[in-house]
Amino acid sequence: MTLPIPPKLVRRLVVAPLVVVLDLAILALSPLLALVAVLASPLAGAWRPLRVVAMGVAWAWRHLVAMLSCLALWVASGFGLRACTPRMRRAHHDVLSRYVSGVNGSATRWAGVEVRVCDSEPAEAALADRERPVIVLSRHAGEGDSVLVLHALLCRYGRHPRIVLHEALRLDPVLDVLGERLSYRFVDPRGGDTEVEIAAMSRGLDGDDAVLIFPEGGNFSAERRARGIERLERAGYGEEAAMAREMEHVAAPRPGGALAAIEAAPDADVVFVGHVGIPAGMGSTWRLLGAARSVRLRMWLVGAGEIPAGEDARIDWLFARWQTLDRWVDAHQPASDAVGDA
Repeated sequence: MTLPIPPKLVRRLVVAPLVVVLDLAILALSPLLALVAVLASPLAGAWRPLRVVAMGVAWAWRHLVAMLSCLALWVASGFGLRACTPRMRRAHHDVLSRYVSGVNGSATRWAGVEVRVCDSEPAEAALADRERPVIVLSRHAGEGDSVLVLHALLCRYGRHPRIVLHEALRLDPVLDVLGERLSYRFVDPRGGDTEVEIAAMSRGLDGDDAVLIFPEGGNFSAERRARGIERLERAGYGEEAAMAREMEHVAAPRPGGALAAIEAAPDADVVFVGHVGIPAGMGSTWRLLGAARSVRLRMWLVGAGEIPAGEDARIDWLFARWQTLDRWVDAHQPASDAVGDA
C-alpha cells in the first residue's frame, strides 16, 4: 500500500528541510565515503564504488544548490506572488537547466560515457530553431535515459520541456517546486487521468516549448513487452498486437498520452527519440560502470502537417513509427546491453 503524498505545506515546511539535512550530511561525510570507496574499489574493479560515491556527492551538491535557488526565487518573486510571471518562469527554467546539466555531466563523466547524436539533422534543426512547439516521444530503456533526453532538450536545444511525473516525485523538493512553477503535471498512474493531464499540459505551447512523453510507460523489460502485447489482445487490437510482437527492443506504445498531446497541440511537430548504449537495469549499470562507451541518440522529425487525422489512423501511425525505432535499435544495439534485469 502506497502512503499518500503529504499536503503542500507539510512538503515545504517538513520534507524540504529534511532533504536539505540529507544533502548536507552526504556532503559532510563525503571524505569518509570516498575513503571507504577507495578501499572497496580493488574488490569491485574499475573503481566502481568510488565512481558511485563521486556521482552521489555531485548530485547532492547540485540538488542543494537547486533547492536554495528555488528558495531565493520564491523570495524574489514576492514570496511566491509573482512566481508564474514570464520573467520568473525563465529564471526557474535556468535553475532546471543548470541542475540537469550538472547531474548529467557528472554522471556521464564518472560513468565513462560519451553521448552522440547521429543521423538526426532535420529533427536537430527543428529543435534548435525553436520556432514551433514539439511533442517528443522517446524510448524508455535504461537507468537515467530520462535525464539524457531532458538534458538534450534543455541544454543542447534550449527547449522548455513540459513533463508528466509520478506523484511520488513530489517528495523531491526540487521537482516539486519546479514542476509546480513550470506547468508540469504530477499524476498517480493507478488512479489519475493521465491523458487529461497531458492534454491540459499541452495546450497553449510557445515556439520553444517541448512536451516530453515516454509512451511505453516505463523502462523496457521482457515482462513489460509481454504485458503490452497481452493488453492489446484483450482490448481487441489484433493488428497492433501483431506489430508489437515484431518489436524486440521496445514495448508497445500506449497511444493515449501521445494522442492527447497531439490533439491538444495540433500545430506541434513530433520528434521520435531512440537511443542505444544505456545499460538496462541496475545490474548492467554496475557491470558497465567505468567502461568507456558511447550512447547514441537518433531522432526522427514528423511535421504537424504529416500527422494523419483520426484516432485509428494515428494509432497505426504511432505503431509504425515505433517499429522504425525498434529496427534502428536492433541495428545499433551494443552486444553488451542486455534486456533489463528489473
